[in-house]
Amino acid sequence: MALDLNEIIAPYEEFYGRTTEQMPLLIAKGRQLMSVAGVMERRINSDKKDWKGSYFFTGDAVAYHPDKKFKIVSDAEILRNLNAESKLESGALILPEGMYETLEGEEFLYKNVQKLLEKELSQADVLKNPLWKAVARDQALLEEYVPRMFAEMKKSFDYEENMGIYLDSFDKPKLRALVVDRLVDWSGLIGRYNLDFGNGRLVGVAPEALNAHGKVIVKPSLETALNVVNEHMQKSGILLKTK
Repeated sequence: MALDLNEIIAPYEEFYGRTTEQMPLLIAKGRQLMSVAGVMERRINSDKKDWKGSYFFTGDAVAYHPDKKFKIVSDAEILRNLNAESKLESGALILPEGMYETLEGEEFLYKNVQKLLEKELSQADVLKNPLWKAVARDQALLEEYVPRMFAEMKKSFDYEENMGIYLDSFDKPKLRALVVDRLVDWSGLIGRYNLDFGNGRLVGVAPEALNAHGKVIVKPSLETALNVVNEHMQKSGILLKTK
C-alpha cells in the first residue's frame, strides 16, 4: 500500500477582522500577504465571484509625511510586524522619527498628483496614473486589468468612471495598508482605512503556491492531466488508455 504523504494546500486563505489581530495569525501560518497586484491578477484569472465582490487589505502600504509627500511601499515588511500592541492613532500606524525615510518605495509629492486623487477616473486616466502603475508593478497587468474591470462595472452597475484613489491626511508620519475596494464600490484604491477596523480582510498566500515571480502555480492533478491528453489523442484518432 502506497503511503499518503502529500497535503492539499489552499493557495489563498482569508483572515477577517482587525488587521492588528489577524496579522499574527497569518504570519504564524507562514503565509505571504497578497499585494494589490495579486488582487488584480486574481480578478482577471479566477472565476470565484468573491474576488470581485469583496474588498481586500493588502500587503502594500502608503506611508505619509507631514511635508505632504508619501511613498507606495510594496510588500511592506512593517505591516507584517503589526500586532495588538502596535501603536496606532485613528487606525494608522505611527512611524517613529526617521522611519519614513528608511522605507523603500516610490515617492510622490502631493502637489504633483493632487488632481488625480479623491475622484473616480476615466479608463484612460487610470492607465496613465502613476500611482496605479506603482501598485500594478507591471504595465501589461494594468493594461489587461483596467479595460476588463471597467467593462464589468459598466455592464453590472452602469459605472462610467471608476478606480479612484483616496488618501489620508498628512498630519504626521504614519502608515496604512492599501485597500482594493470591491467592484460595486467602484474598485477604488484606498489609503485611509483603519488597521484596527473590525471588518478588515487580509489574504494569506501559501508560499508553496508561488513561483519566483510571486505568481500562483496551478498544477493539475494526474487524473486531469491524463484526461486532457486522452481527449487530445482521441481527436487525433489515437486512443490513450488509462487505468
